[in-house]
Amino acid sequence: MKLMDAQQLLDMSPDADWPERAAAKVVAALLDPVARPALLALRLSPHFTLRELTASATADARGLVNMPDARQLLALRYLCVSILEPVRARFGPVRVTSGLRLFTPDSQHGKGEAADFEVPGVANLAVARWIRDMLRFDQLILEAWSPGAANAGWVHCSARPDRARKSVLRTPTGKAPYFAGLPA
Repeated sequence: MKLMDAQQLLDMSPDADWPERAAAKVVAALLDPVARPALLALRLSPHFTLRELTASATADARGLVNMPDARQLLALRYLCVSILEPVRARFGPVRVTSGLRLFTPDSQHGKGEAADFEVPGVANLAVARWIRDMLRFDQLILEAWSPGAANAGWVHCSARPDRARKSVLRTPTGKAPYFAGLPA
């Protein structure tokens, strides 16, 4: 579902833009269990839906509804447009394994600014190097990667319109300790 379709569904004048008022109206409608399934198909960018960026087995197991507020929704859209779409254009379909995590409110995932993902058939190190060299990002982490296992782990990347630290880290486990930079 495109934003214009969601705006029509919510009795808004469709304009194909993402103003804060549209985000707020979408978020309010997500509280309605009848409207939610249709709105989860909302495209945050040409190839990524709200469903993909809010799916969470952990939230489901805890009985949490992992739905964004307006600020988080706009942050997820920015992440899709600035990171996930360029990665998809360069490497092919992207599999998002974790996006919004309301159960970690102080993390970039909790703010809608980060996603963990893989590109099937492409080495995670190659994807991480390309992001590092070609994209504007806040933080990039090559997680649970080990030499000789090109597809082990995943790529974590965050983006914000107001900050681009270009912090690059790696971890062999997916958690601390973190090391600076990517492997040579």
